[in-house]
Amino acid sequence: MGGEEHRVGVAAAQGAAPAVWPPKREALRRATVAVPGATGPAERRGPRGGAAPGRGRRRRGGLHAALQATPQGIAKEGAQGHGRRPLPSSLPREQRVHQPPPEALRCEACGRDKTCCGQEKSETLEWVPGHFKVIEEVRPKYACRPCGDGLVVAPPADRVIEGGLPGPGLVAHVLVSKFKDHLPLHRLSGIYARHGVQLRTSTLSDWVAAGADTLQPLAREVAQRALASHVLQSDDTHLKVLDREHPNGLKRGHMWVYLGDTTWAAFVYTPDWKEEGPLSFLDKREGWLLVDGYKGYDKLFTRQGATAVEVGCWSHARRYFVEALDAGDTRAALPLSLIGRLFEVEREADEQQVEETERLRRRDTLSRAVTEQLGRWMAEVYNREPPKSPLARACRYAINQWKSLTRFMEDARLPLHNNASELRLREIAVGRKNYLFAGSDAGAERAACVYTLVATCVLAGVEPWAYLADVLEKLAQGWPQRRLEELLPPMWKAARAAASQTPSTSSAAT
Repeated sequence: MGGEEHRVGVAAAQGAAPAVWPPKREALRRATVAVPGATGPAERRGPRGGAAPGRGRRRRGGLHAALQATPQGIAKEGAQGHGRRPLPSSLPREQRVHQPPPEALRCEACGRDKTCCGQEKSETLEWVPGHFKVIEEVRPKYACRPCGDGLVVAPPADRVIEGGLPGPGLVAHVLVSKFKDHLPLHRLSGIYARHGVQLRTSTLSDWVAAGADTLQPLAREVAQRALASHVLQSDDTHLKVLDREHPNGLKRGHMWVYLGDTTWAAFVYTPDWKEEGPLSFLDKREGWLLVDGYKGYDKLFTRQGATAVEVGCWSHARRYFVEALDAGDTRAALPLSLIGRLFEVEREADEQQVEETERLRRRDTLSRAVTEQLGRWMAEVYNREPPKSPLARACRYAINQWKSLTRFMEDARLPLHNNASELRLREIAVGRKNYLFAGSDAGAERAACVYTLVATCVLAGVEPWAYLADVLEKLAQGWPQRRLEELLPPMWKAARAAASQTPSTSSAAT
C-alpha cells in the first residue's frame, strides 16, 4: 500500500475530503496547453529544485493558473472564487448620497445644468453598538370621585425575576454571553459599565440563576426527547467546581452530553466521574447508544434485561493508531489507511445524498470487506506485539470494542463516529478556559440547563438570543406546562416561520 493511499485514508478519517492528486497526466497536458504561461512538464522539478506538484508545496505559477482556468478540467465545477461575499439583504440599510460640489454641476461649455445620468454605489459595513433602554411600566389608577371609592389599577407586568430589574432580553443577553460567547460575568459587567450601567458581578450571577431556573422545564423536555431518540450519542468532559470541603477548594466535576438524532443536545452535570452519573440518566434507554470505551457504560449493555445496544466510535479507535504512528511505528499506517477507507465510503454517501437502503448496501459490500481485512491484520500483529507498546494498545482497544465498532453496518442511520457529541462539548471546553470554574454544584447544574437549550438552538439553526428572550417572556407570563413542546427550539422555529408567511399568503390571496 503506497504512501499516497495512506495520505488519502488519513485525510478521510479526519473528516476531510482527500485530495485527488496527482491528476491524470493527460488532463494536466491539456490544461497546460490551453493556458498561456503554463509551462507543463517544466513545472516538475527534482528534489534539489523543490517538490513536484502533489508532493509537498505547490507552485502558484503556470500550473496553478491552468488548474484555476479550466472549468471543465481539473477544477471543480461551480467552485466559488475568493471575491467578497455580498452582505445579507436582511441588514438595515442607511443611504448617504454624496453630491458633487455645486460648481461642478454646471456645464463649463454651455453653462446649462448637468443632468443625472446614473450613479455609482458601494457599501460600507458599520457596527452600531447594542444599547440599554428603560421601559417604564405605567399603571394608571381610576376611581369614582363622587363616591370616593372603587379604585382600580392594572396588575403589575409579568417579570422574569419577580420584583427584579432585568427584562427578558437582558437576561437572555447575559445567558448567551456567558454560555455561548464564553464571557465571564466580571468581563460582561465591565462591558455594561462602558454603556453607562453599573451592574455587579453578583447581580449578574443572580440573574443567571433565575433565568436558568425558569428554563429548567424546557431543558427537561429536551432531555426526554434525546433519551427517546433513535440514535443517542454520549460523551463527557471535566469542569472545575468550587468545593469548600475539598482539600484544594476545587473538585473535578463532569459535564455529560446526550445527543439525540443530532437534534436534541441534553447536558447533565455530575459532581464526579463515577458510573452512577450516566447510568442514572440512561437507565431506561432503549436502542442504539454510541459511546467511547468508558467502563462506566458497561452495565448498560451487560446487565440482565439490557435494552441499550452499544455502538462504537471509529474516531476513538483511530486515535490510538495515530498515537502509535506518532511514536514512530510505521506499521500503524496500514490500519489508518483502512479506517480512512471507511470514512471515504461515508463521505461519498453523504455527498451523493443516497437513500438509507443504498448506504446500507455500500456498507455491506464496501465497508465490511475493509473491517474484515483490518480484523485479520490486528489478529496477526497483536499476538506478536509487546503488550505495552503503542501499537498493541491501539489493537487492544479496537479488539475489545470490535462488536460495537462494526454495528454501524446494521443500521444506515448509525454514524461512523461520535464526533458530533464531541463538537457540542467543545463549547464547554472553550468556556472553562474563560470562566475557569463553576461556583457550586448548583451553578454547574444551571449551566447544564442553559447549555442544553443553547446547543439545541444551534442544531436547529435558531439564533439563541432571540429564542431565549422570547421563551423567557412567555414562561414569565405563565405559559401552560402542557404546551411546553411548542417552545422547544425546532418547534419554535417552525412556528416563527409559519407566522412570518401568514401575512404574505393572505395578501397574495387578496
